[in-house]
Amino acid sequence: MASTDEVWRLQGASDEDALMFQSIANKGHYRKKGGSRQGIYVLSPSGRLLSSVNSLNPDVVLEIIKEGLKKWDTLPATQKSLPENFNKKIKHRWEDSYPIDGLILQGAKSDLLSDPPSFDNRGDRWNMDHIWFNKEEALLWLPKDQVVGSIQECPELIKERLFRFHFVDNVRGQTLPFAPEEIKLSKLSLEVTSSTESMLSFSISGSANAVAKGDWLLGENDWTPNHTLDHGIKTQVLGNATFDKTINQFIEFELVILGKWFGKTQNNGRKLGPDQGNIGIFYTISNNLETSIIAPAFVDMYNADWIKKPS
Repeated sequence: MASTDEVWRLQGASDEDALMFQSIANKGHYRKKGGSRQGIYVLSPSGRLLSSVNSLNPDVVLEIIKEGLKKWDTLPATQKSLPENFNKKIKHRWEDSYPIDGLILQGAKSDLLSDPPSFDNRGDRWNMDHIWFNKEEALLWLPKDQVVGSIQECPELIKERLFRFHFVDNVRGQTLPFAPEEIKLSKLSLEVTSSTESMLSFSISGSANAVAKGDWLLGENDWTPNHTLDHGIKTQVLGNATFDKTINQFIEFELVILGKWFGKTQNNGRKLGPDQGNIGIFYTISNNLETSIIAPAFVDMYNADWIKKPS
């Protein structure tokens, strides 16, 4: 069986499943304790490591999987199942707060060519992201004046969530969120394009300028960097959405974001590249529970009372 999980919790939590993973990963491709445990692992339910690698080369990954499967075939039946009386004893997962009746957006991010194009400065990396709004927050998207042609500004809660935590340069790795005072410009307008008794459609447009320079302003937490800040991103946003009044849910939602970033952060993978560049981001509505129960990277910074925190 193949599965994926967010490695930050697995490499740091003290729940039984995380401790088992840590004991396995310490014997893997890093061959040491501590640090990142990212990678591909082939292992038995009993906790035996069969093969592992951290590589973006599909041929290398395929060979490691084949190597692991060969070792799997030689295992006795007793090692092909979980240890007796094993209990995960999971105390907390951010996914426990998944807003099943809210609005979930899934996104993809990629570097874009410059203008004029410089092919040397465009990497082939890309990243994924999810945005969570619970039911009450999702309804904040709806224009209060639903007359066709009416325009209104989005509530601050929506703009903060997007511009501080999601419209960021994490194409090549993990970056940092922005503090409220680092959002220098924030505009996001909704224009009603169609309105009937059962359906409401509106377009979305806006722009933002986020700049972080100097000290870290968000306190001591998992994201606290070991360097002063000097990075930012300007974004332009276009989108559209359709809300079905009969079921009280969005049935369509798309956002296209063009971003121009500058500077680098501790883990965003820009260390050896240019000092600025362009990225493209696309979000669409997600209604597939099996693939969308993935917590946003900065869910712990949402400051929402419906998000369950570790005890």
